[in-house]
Amino acid sequence: MLKLHTAATPNGRKISIALEEIDAPYEAIRVDLEAGEQRSEAFLARNPNHKIPVLEDGDRVIWESGAILLYLGEKWDPEHRILSADEDRRWEAIQYAFFQTGGVGPNLGRLAEQLRRPEAERNQEMVAIFSAEIDRLLGVLDRILADGREYMAIDYSIADIMHYPWLQPVLALGAPQMTSRPRVVEWMERIAQRPAVQRGFAVGG
Repeated sequence: MLKLHTAATPNGRKISIALEEIDAPYEAIRVDLEAGEQRSEAFLARNPNHKIPVLEDGDRVIWESGAILLYLGEKWDPEHRILSADEDRRWEAIQYAFFQTGGVGPNLGRLAEQLRRPEAERNQEMVAIFSAEIDRLLGVLDRILADGREYMAIDYSIADIMHYPWLQPVLALGAPQMTSRPRVVEWMERIAQRPAVQRGFAVGG
């Protein structure tokens, strides 16, 4: 059985969603981030970067959410439910997954960090910069979806799983950068309706 060290964060939810999608047997081990469990010696022995998620597969330990999703797609997904057997679509999914780790995730994280502060303590220049970049990145997603595809890489894949937990709060808040793009909203709603996404999203709380 796989062991997933996780918490109710976007990166943690990526992995529990994927595990539910491929119906892999796993145990979810909640890491109390507020208590600093991710900095304990036991956790650092698994991930020197002291962040969740971490996946254990026997003696093999994988960290970084993108690497874990690739691992699950390669090793635990014989039916190709999250990583297509078609080479073109597989690489399309991988490139969009890296687009999330390099763009959507970091910029949303930095924006959220500013918005969690009392308004008087926010760096308004940073808020403007990261808000504009999120608007630009959502425009990229809109262009990807412009040909009518249901999912980012045609087939449902790690690309969709990578983005959904990060963008779900943006949709829930009704942010205009999201709501002004109906294709992106419909894509998000399509993902949200998947039973495995609903189950995976509830893990780690």
